[in-house]
Amino acid sequence: MFRFERIATVKNAADVPAALTFAAEVTSYLNKKYSFNVKFGFEMFGPAIVHWYRDVESLDTMAKDNAKLLQDRDYVEMLRKAMGLFVDGTLKDTIVSLVA
Repeated sequence: MFRFERIATVKNAADVPAALTFAAEVTSYLNKKYSFNVKFGFEMFGPAIVHWYRDVESLDTMAKDNAKLLQDRDYVEMLRKAMGLFVDGTLKDTIVSLVA
């Protein structure tokens, strides 16, 4: 089992409401269209960082799902529209192997 996590830092406090709205919308879209069971959260202290995460059975599944997303014009457009909400260079993806 693997956990995929993506984080991104919101540019400033004024962008937090829009960033959380985007996080909710993209999460809902992925869960409705692909049944990915993505969840998101927001760091409580320090920089305004949004976290998205989901668990998958295999890295092959993750790669296939990513290929689907790259072809999904609606998803790509959602990402494009939200680019201005986050600090450039702060988007980070992590894959964790869950062992227990």
